[in-house]
Amino acid sequence: MAKSKMGGQWRKRPSTILWMLSLGQLVSWGLVYYTFPLFVVPMAEELGWSRSSMFGALSAGLLVAGLSSISVGAWIDRGHGRMLMTGGSLFAAVLLLVWSRVDSLPLFYALWIGLGVCQAVILYEPAFAVITRVYGPRYKQAILLMTFLGGLASTFGIPFTLLLVEWIGWRPTLEVLAAIMLGVGLLHWLVVPGPGEAAVPIAAPVPPAAGIVSKSPLAAAVRVPAFWGLVVAFAGYGLAFSAMSFHLIPLLDDRGVPIATVMAIIALIGPMQVVGRVLLMAGQRHVTTIQLGALVYFAFPVSMAMLASGISGVYALVLFAVIYGVANGLITILRGMSVPEFIGPEGYGVVSGALTMPTNVMRAAGPIVASLAWGAFGGYTPVLWGLAGIMVVAAAGFAAAALLSKRIT
Repeated sequence: MAKSKMGGQWRKRPSTILWMLSLGQLVSWGLVYYTFPLFVVPMAEELGWSRSSMFGALSAGLLVAGLSSISVGAWIDRGHGRMLMTGGSLFAAVLLLVWSRVDSLPLFYALWIGLGVCQAVILYEPAFAVITRVYGPRYKQAILLMTFLGGLASTFGIPFTLLLVEWIGWRPTLEVLAAIMLGVGLLHWLVVPGPGEAAVPIAAPVPPAAGIVSKSPLAAAVRVPAFWGLVVAFAGYGLAFSAMSFHLIPLLDDRGVPIATVMAIIALIGPMQVVGRVLLMAGQRHVTTIQLGALVYFAFPVSMAMLASGISGVYALVLFAVIYGVANGLITILRGMSVPEFIGPEGYGVVSGALTMPTNVMRAAGPIVASLAWGAFGGYTPVLWGLAGIMVVAAAGFAAAALLSKRIT
């Protein structure tokens, strides 16, 4: 196969890397991230563990994923994406196999801490960093395609895993998932560029002014006010999204919504993410990053305010699912695009990792914070108004980032 001449000698063509990495995202998100709740009930029945204790392991894993993100980004910027993504996939396979034999709660926490490390090196942020190294100034179109395919992860992973659990049980299901992740590891080894393959620059590097000592990309990024606006924007989203993910079902149940309707609303959110990404792919030439962010950060507080107002009818809940699902699908793309546009192209991996860390820390805290607030206020309505308020603050953070982008104090 002829090698590409785009800025370096890639082992595969950029389009091959993009499609194979996107397939890896589909499988990794679908099997490592989204399937956790499917194992809670059968594990509780067999092992006698409480649901809260098991979700604590998930939170611990998400926290570790966030704390690992800066180091992961820095390593990818140095060209070590192949080692990290391959190793993370293989380690995930081993941990899924260990999970299939677990009978100790401390071991369960330990393996989920390990799976948190794996998520830090195999999910969107490291994949985005690799894609920006491969595609250079064409990174936006590549990220759009990757998130489109990745948006089908829950549609693929949840039914597939649930079917296996019902047919063969939760332990053999985890063995199957482990085998599939071995295949993902091989895929990453074959297509992710290694340290000897040069990156394609997103933009021409700007030399430092005379007498100014060049700083590391992260040190330069934190001096850009837009960086801190994005921290607020994405961390607020992380907390609200996580709280909604784990409390939407009990919330609707508290309102007496029939379980069939609840499941239909939950099932609708995933496809709406894909719909949002398809619409953006169709109109990407006419939508700027700022316009995309304005849409997303308007939709989130509106959707949460709708729930806070007490809706329980089918049509109102469908409208909520459409607004919330589309916004949730688009924010992943927004995160990939806003870093190079608002802060600068240098050190994409480490800067993106620095933004991911507070996001994942808040994502880990979301379910616990919502539970504590529910207990303190005696219901979900005040919690939902609080989440809507948090998303208003997050929207203000994005607006500040857009206004202050690339201005250095």
